[in-house]
Amino acid sequence: MSQIANHLKSQVRKKLGLGHRLSELDPRLSAMEPLFRSPPMTPELLAAIKLISPQFRLRPDEVSRIFWEKNQNGACWGEYEKLKPYLDRLGTPEKVLDIGPGLGRSAVFFKKVRGWDAVPLHLFEGSGTATRYTRAGPRFEDSFCGTPEVLMSLLEYNGIRNCELYDATRLGARLAGLPGPYDFIYSFFAIGFHWSIEHFLDELLGLMRDRSIGAFTLHNRFRDLSLLRQVPHRVVHFDGSYPRGKSWRMLVMAKSESALGPA
Repeated sequence: MSQIANHLKSQVRKKLGLGHRLSELDPRLSAMEPLFRSPPMTPELLAAIKLISPQFRLRPDEVSRIFWEKNQNGACWGEYEKLKPYLDRLGTPEKVLDIGPGLGRSAVFFKKVRGWDAVPLHLFEGSGTATRYTRAGPRFEDSFCGTPEVLMSLLEYNGIRNCELYDATRLGARLAGLPGPYDFIYSFFAIGFHWSIEHFLDELLGLMRDRSIGAFTLHNRFRDLSLLRQVPHRVVHFDGSYPRGKSWRMLVMAKSESALGPA
């Protein structure tokens, strides 16, 4: 079934107040090993998901829990398939930074899939009740939609340790206040997607070593990469988990061409 047909069926179910079906997910990715585990859909978890991902129609039941868990894992596997060669080249990092971790799917996934239990992971997140995302415009210091308490509870539920949360609000949304450098920096569907990467580039480079790798989801409508002409980078396409049939783009960048390997 085409992506348009899937989208229309999803919209009809949304208008009818119906929840999700597993058929809305990419079947290949949703069937892969579930490294991220979802607890029951409590009111607190549902509120946190709705704030950060208003496109989901979740309910306090097991069907929604399974859907969300499969989607979170599928999204991670789609990203990882393209990042694995770069991470293999990097080896075990000394320290990792997750910018806008949301509810922790990637933090859990990388710790488990790469065996990074002992690697310090820093989480840059802020709490809030509304967002002001601008795909190509300025960044705002008060635009956050995270729920740090729920994030940390999900990491604990998944048995993740050696994580430290940095309050983006207290740091004025500035990455320069973080204790870098980091060997791997990533931000999926935040920097590069909701906020244009051009407003973060200098700070990101300032937190990287010559061997470091950065990975950032690009919005599909973002085309101007001229700001990166002096920065070694690759743009790769990866499969999305939801909606079924959707693909995305990811920017992989470094301070040194040798860190990226062959094009």
